[in-house]
Amino acid sequence: MAIFTLSAFLVVAVLSSMTLVSQGAETDLCQGPCYSGWIYKNGRCFQHIADEKRWLDAELHCVSLGGNLASEHSEDDHVFLKQLNGDDKPFWIGLSDTHKEGTWLWSDGTSANFKEGLAFSSWNSGEPNNQGEEGCVHSNFGGQKDWNDIGCDGKYPFICSIRLGCMSVCSSC
Repeated sequence: MAIFTLSAFLVVAVLSSMTLVSQGAETDLCQGPCYSGWIYKNGRCFQHIADEKRWLDAELHCVSLGGNLASEHSEDDHVFLKQLNGDDKPFWIGLSDTHKEGTWLWSDGTSANFKEGLAFSSWNSGEPNNQGEEGCVHSNFGGQKDWNDIGCDGKYPFICSIRLGCMSVCSSC
């Protein structure tokens, strides 16, 4: 029986979901804007999950639904996700650097090139600070209610997101 470290398992989970997306696994999603229980916004469907899970378990739950933990690409996304969360509690988003310290990746495979200033970010002041083993990110934290790097084993609610791959061929999406 093989034993995997958390970071190795995270890398496999993220890469597996990225492979599914790149191979067109999302193309069967055009059944109206979103499935029941999901909310449509800017070509993606979102669902808040109140069950508190560790980051990896939250990502795997989202993958089982056909998506990933939500990524944020604009201030509009950031505000929307905090509103969808519905309270002041932190929630997981799909950002981590567990594969390589300081190299942030979104679990849905979208760009997180913060160092080059090519991607949106909303870190709290002084973050990311990697105090201890802080490889995962939750949003809506602290006085600023922005992003904080934190250990992946904490349990928080989370938001799943599915990118609609049918936007150009489905008028109802």
